[in-house]
Amino acid sequence: MREMVARVGGVAYDVVGRGEPVLLLHGGSGRRQWFDALSELLAEEFRMLRVDLPGHGESDHTPGHYRLDDSVDALLGVLEVAGDGPWWVVGHSHGAHVGLVLAALYPEIVRGLVIGDAPLGKARMRQHQSSTARMNRGWRRLTDPELSHEDVLRGFLALEVETADGSVSVDRFFGADHPYVHEMVACLERHDGDFLDAVLERFDDTYRCLDEALLRRVRCEVALLRGDPAAGGLVQDDDEAYLLRNIPQARVLRLRGVGHGLQLQDPHQVADALRQVLGTGAGRVPD
Repeated sequence: MREMVARVGGVAYDVVGRGEPVLLLHGGSGRRQWFDALSELLAEEFRMLRVDLPGHGESDHTPGHYRLDDSVDALLGVLEVAGDGPWWVVGHSHGAHVGLVLAALYPEIVRGLVIGDAPLGKARMRQHQSSTARMNRGWRRLTDPELSHEDVLRGFLALEVETADGSVSVDRFFGADHPYVHEMVACLERHDGDFLDAVLERFDDTYRCLDEALLRRVRCEVALLRGDPAAGGLVQDDDEAYLLRNIPQARVLRLRGVGHGLQLQDPHQVADALRQVLGTGAGRVPD
């Protein structure tokens, strides 16, 4: 199903499936493989360009250049080589912010934008980054290239997870053999820690273009896939209202029992939502 990994300007990508062109952008500290299960479900309907954002996966590290617009600049060369636009852009979390900037600045490239459970207000993002700072700093320590695989695994298992009953270790909460553990260790082993510095220490510069003026420049079709708050979804009612106030053509699809992980948690429900948004008519999301 998968084509060989290619590179343009230090950005690694692959292409999966056939059909209408879709650009898939993973979340922060992730990699393109976060879309593996979803890609398998949609391979007969869409041609999916799956990119490792700069500093992630197999793409080059670009320390000091992790602003949202820097990532968009890095994507342009890939999109030119890939052809077949304009593209539906599906962005998960941080990938949705990158996709938003792409849609606003390059409307000729983007046919439509799917925002995967990402608040778009800068104040809300600052609040979110503050609340996850402890976790991100733990991840940052594990991006040290001097660490062995065993070191990263051991360190990740020792990190704390916040629960309703207090904090517990990743090891106790998930277990050493959980797929999430192995995926995050693989991501962190290739990750540029300066991306996390950009989020933690250089927030205003990293998100400098994320404002209402940017949102109002978006003229394409837009859909928000909203995770279920009861399952850990990040987008709140105020975030939804902010989106609709600034991008009035946007539609909202609410997923059930799916948290912020979206396709990592329930690829079937997300695939159905994308079919509905992208117009194949085959998908149905719970009312």
